[in-house]
Amino acid sequence: MVIRIPETIYAAMVAHVSAGYPNEACGALGSKDDLVVKHYPTANAAQHPDDFSEIAPQDLLRISYDIDEYDGETIYYHSHPHSEAYPSPRDIEWAKRSGYLYLIFSHQHSPEPPYARVFAIDSSGNVTEGSIERV
Repeated sequence: MVIRIPETIYAAMVAHVSAGYPNEACGALGSKDDLVVKHYPTANAAQHPDDFSEIAPQDLLRISYDIDEYDGETIYYHSHPHSEAYPSPRDIEWAKRSGYLYLIFSHQHSPEPPYARVFAIDSSGNVTEGSIERV
């Protein structure tokens, strides 16, 4: 699995997760044929944004309707302020239900810019890493 992200969208995502630091930040991407075509930065609606991220249901619904308009796929992204860019057990539980790809940024080497990795997580909780190609 290779996800291609335009440099302008990648830079906007880095800016969004950096602005949310030291809390987790989140958003979504719309992709078509493995190319990210739209960025949906959102507020973190989690009750404890310092250790979890969640897109508000009304925002997720709005994003889903928009992505349906161009028959795209949803990629959920969020940041880990202090840990590796790898799905936590809680991330895996949420991903098992949603079926979304997960793109995770890590700030563990702050003040260096965060780095990202992408994962597919199946309904059994198996995690498969893909790659990100910046275009």
